[in-house]
Amino acid sequence: MNALLELARALCDEAGLEPSVVPDVHLRAALKRRQLICGAPTLEEYAARCAARPEERGEILEELLVRESWFFRDQAPYELLTALASTRWRNQDSPLHALSAPCANGEEAYSIAIALAEAGHSLSRLQVCALDLSQRGLKAAAAGRYEARVLGQLPAPLRQRWLIPTATGHYQVHAALRECVQYQHANLLALPAALTAQRYQVLCCRNAMIYLRPTVRRRLLEQWMSCLADDGVLIVGHAEAALMPSRWLRPVGPPGAFAFEHAPVDAAPAVRATAPRRSGTPQARSAHPASRPPPQGPTRRPVAPAPLAEAAALADRGRYAPAAALLEQLLASDYDQVEALYLLGLVRAAEGDVAAARRCFTRALYLVPAHQASLEYLALLAADGEDSAAARRLRRRSAHAAAPE
Repeated sequence: MNALLELARALCDEAGLEPSVVPDVHLRAALKRRQLICGAPTLEEYAARCAARPEERGEILEELLVRESWFFRDQAPYELLTALASTRWRNQDSPLHALSAPCANGEEAYSIAIALAEAGHSLSRLQVCALDLSQRGLKAAAAGRYEARVLGQLPAPLRQRWLIPTATGHYQVHAALRECVQYQHANLLALPAALTAQRYQVLCCRNAMIYLRPTVRRRLLEQWMSCLADDGVLIVGHAEAALMPSRWLRPVGPPGAFAFEHAPVDAAPAVRATAPRRSGTPQARSAHPASRPPPQGPTRRPVAPAPLAEAAALADRGRYAPAAALLEQLLASDYDQVEALYLLGLVRAAEGDVAAARRCFTRALYLVPAHQASLEYLALLAADGEDSAAARRLRRRSAHAAAPE
């Protein structure tokens, strides 16, 4: 078993995965699944099979990769793409280039194409490249056949225009949409030269960097910045927004898009994360009332959204101190403003006060245990602080919170 564990760990290292993301218990479970699939009576015989068949290494890695995604995962990024395609890229003579990396089962690549096509761009002038380390994922993406559960966030009119229901209860992506998406097997640590030579108007790398070792993450981010067209946008995941280098990138789009564009050379520093995505519901925030402290002072009144938006705008311009002061004022009058807590955590992290950031995110989770953005950011802080057990727990909670119902 030790030799098999070393093999599995080496595969994770080749993919640049942070060790805390894939602990030994997960490796053992993946190896056991492969042993049963291959019909090997013992692990020793399965180890012999691995030695005799190099292709089995790829099958082990497939068991370890996360391929969970769905169409229009979060609405804000696609709203931004549609808006930019209607304005910034409207009169572009050359084709629009987009990259989805990693692409999971293709849901994101097709969502990008739909958003751009809905803005009036001809599919013949869209070139979407989708890459992944998973051969299984690429095969599923090329087939373009999906269960209804991954279409939950795709608006009904778009579903009717771009997907065809089948007799088996699945949905088939229209052939014209499939033709504008090209799939490529690639490791994020060793991107093909032909791919990195292209400049992309849309570059989506969502919820991948949080699984990578810090050194690998930085190297990949530098690669993405060189691939991003002058008028392009880089879209990342919630927790990854805090990793964006404010000297070179600035937020763009609505709160929750987690999109960035090249910052002008003489621009003021931008916040290292965008405004928060709305998470949770009034019912969720009211959960476990007995465990929450009683309100202090006069009866609280609902806080208008304007101050929160003002604080986000200040943070986006790098004015952390006034942003933090405004957020603290909001929280003094309404202690369960979860989004204010989350934004204050981002501001404290941008200022370098990791302890204060952690307190904000922890308090947000006290109020809304499924607040995914706070879970993801706390997982990053735990991983960077080498608390691998805590990072694993938080990532499991985040994955559970993100899964569509």
